[in-house]
Amino acid sequence: VLACVWLGVLTFVVVLLVRQVGLLTVRLSMATQAISLDDDGPEVGSTLPEDVAEVMPDRERAFLLLISASCEPCRELVVELDGHQFEQSVVALVPGRQEQASELAALLPPGIRVVVDPEATQLAESLDLESTPFAIAVEGGTVTSKVHLFGGASALLEFVESAGARAENGSFVEISEKEAIEGR
Repeated sequence: VLACVWLGVLTFVVVLLVRQVGLLTVRLSMATQAISLDDDGPEVGSTLPEDVAEVMPDRERAFLLLISASCEPCRELVVELDGHQFEQSVVALVPGRQEQASELAALLPPGIRVVVDPEATQLAESLDLESTPFAIAVEGGTVTSKVHLFGGASALLEFVESAGARAENGSFVEISEKEAIEGR
């Protein structure tokens, strides 16, 4: 009887172990797939679509932030901002279910213009943005740089403060020119 219980426990542990190895394998395969940031969002140097330009401020330089209501890194980014005051104009697109998007929008610092669904999803689609969190620098209606915010709030703050300065480091990857990405 004791041997049967012991075999049952060992079988259960082996099944759990196999499940965990499977989950890790799937996560690693997804993490190692190359993300083409150059293909995500509008091309640097291109003009903003008309519907997006309408929600952007008329100032010289502004930033567009895409954060999804269902994206955990986006939620962490917003929490890390913790009331930071931006000197620059920032517009946040927050697509997702209304209650989640409203909750996330409420956590954003004051001064950030927030656009929620259904308009946020339409604008993200017209920008051809798929990955989140993502930021775009816009000057005079033209995309000057874009960045996937791998490093959370610190990456966003660095991107906004650098205001389009060409950079590549561990916390974010900024794409200022197509040639820079292609290594030319």
